[in-house]
Amino acid sequence: MLLVGRYTSPFSRRVAVSLRYLGFEYEHKAINAWSNLAEMRSYNPVGRVPALVLDNGEVLFDSNAILDYLDFMVGPEKALTPLEEPARHGVMRIIVCAMGALEKMVHSVYEVTMHPEEKVHDPWIDHNLSQTELGLDWLDQTGQTPWMAGERLTQADITTTIVAQFALARFPERFAPGTYANLDNLSARVMELPAWQETVPAPDEAKLKVSIPTEEN
Repeated sequence: MLLVGRYTSPFSRRVAVSLRYLGFEYEHKAINAWSNLAEMRSYNPVGRVPALVLDNGEVLFDSNAILDYLDFMVGPEKALTPLEEPARHGVMRIIVCAMGALEKMVHSVYEVTMHPEEKVHDPWIDHNLSQTELGLDWLDQTGQTPWMAGERLTQADITTTIVAQFALARFPERFAPGTYANLDNLSARVMELPAWQETVPAPDEAKLKVSIPTEEN
């Protein structure tokens, strides 16, 4: 398989961590969709990352759809999002909250990176980040028993950590360490996983601008 999309993208990173954690072998193509839009459209007509090229040449896109495919491939015992209820919706509600908080942060990044400084609308940034804060507050209060959705690590833990670390990296003055003690504890545990450490962005990749909303899902 081939994963297309930079690890600096939280959308691509959640797929990469999941691939490694579940034991899938894959190659990685670190495309910046904004500056390589034509190439990215050869994988996804919308030009968004991530995309996953299967061994038979078929291409999957949208991180949620890719992760759903991986879970069905590994089966119910290993799936990061349970395939049966009620465990399934217990994990899904956490993922949806985390992804909603992430989308609001990405809107704020877009406002700063895609507009001249004199046209940046600070109230819009604050509005979006306030919604992110509400999402992170809820996630922080969800608790861990010992993981966010029970006794084993699930996609809820991976995605929540991705979002918490993105908040810290992009808006450290607003989401400083210690703001969300439970999320800090969760992140420390998830970041010890080989799957996390093996998907840290390369130094040259990390220096590039964060992907804008039009290229990620």
